[in-house]
Amino acid sequence: MSSRTERRKKRRKLIILSCFAFAIGFYLLDEVSTWFEVPLGNIFYVIVGCTLMAASGVYVGYTIKKVYFTKKKKRSRLFYMDDPSKDSKLK
Repeated sequence: MSSRTERRKKRRKLIILSCFAFAIGFYLLDEVSTWFEVPLGNIFYVIVGCTLMAASGVYVGYTIKKVYFTKKKKRSRLFYMDDPSKDSKLK
């Protein structure tokens, strides 16, 4: 099993990869879709660019929230009730 630090390092790499995907989506949406003669048509690049930006943005937001802003569960203290039959004073 991988440790917590290894999982965090892996998630950091995935966050950086998604930032690159966001940048590629932005490039497709902003630059390529405005060209006049594009091989697959302008609408294709608009849809692909928006999809890349949305998917990578949601993933980055979710991962950052999960890695850095986790709520720690409060541990309840164990409380054992005394058994009256074992108490030496009551015998």
